Amino acid sequence: MASQKQLGDTDQRHPTMIESHKRLDRMRDEIIRLGLERNVLELELYGYTILENVKPLAFFDELRETILRLGEEDRAAGKRIPLSGPKGSSYLVAWLLARGRIFEEAVMAEKPLALITYLMGESCQISSNHGHVRCEGDPPQGMHTDSPMVPEPIPAASVASNMMWVMDDFSLESGATLVIPGSHKRQNNPSPGAIKQAIPMEAKKGSVAVFNGNLWHSAGARTMPGERVGMTVYFNRMYVRPQEDLNSVISDEVVVRNPPRFAHLIGRNNPYPAKDFGFFNAKGASYFGRTTDPRG
Repeated sequence: MASQKQLGDTDQRHPTMIESHKRLDRMRDEIIRLGLERNVLELELYGYTILENVKPLAFFDELRETILRLGEEDRAAGKRIPLSGPKGSSYLVAWLLARGRIFEEAVMAEKPLALITYLMGESCQISSNHGHVRCEGDPPQGMHTDSPMVPEPIPAASVASNMMWVMDDFSLESGATLVIPGSHKRQNNPSPGAIKQAIPMEAKKGSVAVFNGNLWHSAGARTMPGERVGMTVYFNRMYVRPQEDLNSVISDEVVVRNPPRFAHLIGRNNPYPAKDFGFFNAKGASYFGRTTDPRG
């Protein structure tokens, strides 16, 4: 694609169109710089991809320990969120991004964030940041997409996508995420019995999986002793209501110590809900220009 510099004075496009195409150029350049071409192909073909060497193994160990500690704090406070009904042992640890600096480092990791940006554009924001602890004996989660309450056909440009941080080896026996490769192209929700078609998203400790929110997926049943810990960073379009109102609980101090994009990811620039016609604010409006690519 010809750049604005190459087009020079002959470029008659509207400035907002020029800027939206610059965003696509930035996405392309980042994918190439980080060597993620194979991962992009896997996202297109299968709906998910596995990244390795994102952070040192010690980082994943610290993530795991922190999530389990926070989960114990939730249990002691009577706030633990069950994942397998009141009789199950598996549980969710919520609001992580507001509960420790290590989670800030995770959401800003270059490689997984570049792939999320490829799927959803620079305007996407964080909906939630959760720890998922799967314990032996609990049943698998129901097969689903990450497009809740979206009528079918689900938009081809997904309204949500996910990164999963793998802190214990993911296998069928360990309770790995189950997926149906290629199902992200179907644009509908899973049919009854779809889990019988699923395969485990196998990944080694220290990996990060990135997957299209339209992919049919679920948490598998753990059939071996112990627990497996994973962490999701769930992203949505800026016009979709997030699961967690991170903007209201994260301080300016945290925003300042992170890269500039962090503020947008937590919703600092979101023009919704509008206040005094606030949807015309300069930062939010910069994403309103149309582009020929839905990811822009």
